Amino acid sequence: MSILITPIEKKTEKNEITKIVCPDCGEKVKGVGLEKDSKVEGLVFRCKKCGAYKTVKTK
Repeated sequence: MSILITPIEKKTEKNEITKIVCPDCGEKVKGVGLEKDSKVEGLVFRCKKCGAYKTVKTK
């Protein structure tokens, strides 16, 4: 699997970035966001507040 991480200019409009929120406790995943109309499958995170493991998939 190859992963490409590149710099991006800071977005100024709030509607361009979707924050990821734990569905169990409502805690925001800090420092992570999804660009509008992006495709994501297989992203996994562990909530720092409640400790739950979740996966992210966009439609």
